[in-house]
Amino acid sequence: MQPVSITIDASGNEFKHYQSGVFSPTDCGTNQNHAVTVVGYGTTEDGTKYWLLKNQWGESWGENGYMKISLRDAGAPGGVCGLAQYALYPTA
Repeated sequence: MQPVSITIDASGNEFKHYQSGVFSPTDCGTNQNHAVTVVGYGTTEDGTKYWLLKNQWGESWGENGYMKISLRDAGAPGGVCGLAQYALYPTA
């Protein structure tokens, strides 16, 4: 997998104050207002699937600057916090 640049709705307090674990927001929509990079994916020990995002807010945010975001609404239009609306990746 190569990194993929995406946009996401980062306006909710849950996103802004994320610290650790798999992020399963209750207060985010699909209003794109922030860019992050998808750098991987995984599954927790209890079977929760997630995307691994790198944020540019520094290492004090999230898990050393990273977030695990749930795939629970991956089939919904736009995905969790709209992360599936816009994606860019290099082809060269």
